[in-house]
Amino acid sequence: AWPHANLLGRSTQTPPTDLMIYQQLVQPCRPDCIVGPGTLNGGRALFLASVSDLPGHGQVLTIDVDPNPKRPSHPRITYVEGRLQEEPTVKRVHDIVGPSPRGLLILGSRPGSNLRIEWEFEALHDLVAVGSYVVVENTIVNGHPVWPSFGPGPCGATKRILADPP
Repeated sequence: AWPHANLLGRSTQTPPTDLMIYQQLVQPCRPDCIVGPGTLNGGRALFLASVSDLPGHGQVLTIDVDPNPKRPSHPRITYVEGRLQEEPTVKRVHDIVGPSPRGLLILGSRPGSNLRIEWEFEALHDLVAVGSYVVVENTIVNGHPVWPSFGPGPCGATKRILADPP
């Protein structure tokens, strides 16, 4: 059902169960900024902005190399064009978020995305303070337990990130 999940007619490309978990993380954590690569059509960003509206706190910063002209406009959403593997994009994200943020970081996935997730984590992990979260989506693929043909992906990247202290 996740490809058909939508918010006010806009596809979120996120399983409804994940959306519920996001709101359960946002409400008690109250992040200053929710940062997530992969804007697509902006449905997930709109959902996160709406959830942030409830306590009246937080911004959503979403990064994509290919901006969609139909993405939603919302006062809590900032769109950044670029790749997180490129230093100017990373710098722009940090400039927007500012010093000492209390962020929530959402990392996405696509086939062959294991190294990309590790790069994104390395570029943005300092935005997440103790007491907040880093969410790596789609760790169930590549046979964990579904879609074995997916290839190296989020689960492997997450295991490597957790094994690399500190």
